[in-house]
Amino acid sequence: MTDVAATGIPAVALVAIVGSLAVVQSLFGVGLLLFGTPLLLLLGMPYDRVLGYLLPCSIVVSVLQVATSGGLTLEPIRRQFLLFTAPAVLAATAVALRFGSPHQIRAVVGAMLLVTAAIRIGPMHTALSRVVRRHRSPLMLGLGVVHGLSNLGGGILTVIVGSSFDDKVSIRRHIAFAYGTMAMIQLAVVLLVKHPYLDVRIWLLLPAIAAATYLLIGQRAFRATRPRMYERGLTALIAVFGTLLVGAV
Repeated sequence: MTDVAATGIPAVALVAIVGSLAVVQSLFGVGLLLFGTPLLLLLGMPYDRVLGYLLPCSIVVSVLQVATSGGLTLEPIRRQFLLFTAPAVLAATAVALRFGSPHQIRAVVGAMLLVTAAIRIGPMHTALSRVVRRHRSPLMLGLGVVHGLSNLGGGILTVIVGSSFDDKVSIRRHIAFAYGTMAMIQLAVVLLVKHPYLDVRIWLLLPAIAAATYLLIGQRAFRATRPRMYERGLTALIAVFGTLLVGAV
């Protein structure tokens, strides 16, 4: 395979990145955008093309996760998401594509995630859950703004959902619903506003790889993961991403 869309990134590398991160997203509901966005930006791919390639992959995995874990119901947290987060994602994505993403947002999000990870492993974990549940509506609004501006809202989403539910199935199901919906909104804005140049063959191949990874590897790994290990893995995911964001500043 040749370089993708004249960015200098070999198509085989893009395939490897999507396949690897699809495993992470299969487990935790986030991953393809959370890690894929900063990685591809560092490799020199323009923001609109990053979204164009990664969003369909994320959508496919999220839809499969929701479909294989009970389907859709409009629970309170999902109603809050549709009321506060979805419109904010729409507006902030349009702003980011028009004016660019503020560089400082990486440091702010990274520092917040590091603090959250530290709290999750300490005695204040219960207090964090109470705070999140009490202020979930404004946090949902902030999630939409951050994700629309930077594609980095996955870490915040894991904090909100991880503090609202205790079992891994509910955590992943609600993350997948929100993550998939945000990705659909962003993809619509990208295609309507920017019309990015995308290699059609790669654009069709990558979601297929993401889906196959989920069905053949990710779902089995999720079922085999014990609840305590899952919680620790979620905390580690938050900490790793926070560290990467702070270190990239």
